[in-house]
Amino acid sequence: MQFLSQQWIERYARLWNEHPELVRGLEGFSALIEYGWDPDDRPSAFLVVENGRATASHFASAPRSPDFVMRANEENWRRLREGSLSGRAALLTKKLKFKGSMITAMKYMNAFDKSIELIGRVERA
Repeated sequence: MQFLSQQWIERYARLWNEHPELVRGLEGFSALIEYGWDPDDRPSAFLVVENGRATASHFASAPRSPDFVMRANEENWRRLREGSLSGRAALLTKKLKFKGSMITAMKYMNAFDKSIELIGRVERA
């Protein structure tokens, strides 16, 4: 399965909802999140989160502008997927390019880390 494809984002959404610690950690959080490439020459994957649960996924286009955008090059996405780079470290070192409310991201940092860890499980699920 190709990373950040339609099939990938659908499986990611399913795994997200099967991860109770992640869903509980994001109670009260709702957003459209874009996962994409840097440079952005390939289509992105989008996840709609409502009150901590993944409620929809989209590929290549989204129903509205994303609230949060995360982009990385192939090498950094690979490192995030294999776990040799944590979400927090990637964010702080700008290996994961981030757009959106940093205040909100910091409020949900533990859940953010769990969502990044989950990225590495999609292809093995």
